[in-house]
Amino acid sequence: MEPASPLKPSTRAPGNWFAQHAIGLATLAIGAVALMVVTLQQDELWSMPDWRLTMPFFVATLAGTLVSLARREGLPVLPLAGLGLAAVTLVLGWFLVMAAIVVVTAIIILIMSAVM
Repeated sequence: MEPASPLKPSTRAPGNWFAQHAIGLATLAIGAVALMVVTLQQDELWSMPDWRLTMPFFVATLAGTLVSLARREGLPVLPLAGLGLAAVTLVLGWFLVMAAIVVVTAIIILIMSAVM
């Protein structure tokens, strides 16, 4: 059996984690703010939000995601999560109704599997 090769030093320059992932964190923050603003602005949560409010957030988050992925920041889940949050704001009413249906279905499946 051959011995394991020794560990190699990291190719990334040492530095602040926040500075290396700045655009991804900003994109995640924009997506979270979009979700909060649209959720708090709506009268009825199951109605579709106004596209004049959601579209600027989505475009800004999409631009931030593309810049973050182009910079290869190393953690693509941050900008993609922000983009997901901004995309959910476009169809918030539909998303909440579908989430409620999925939760109720999961509870029924859990109860039926425990009974049988």
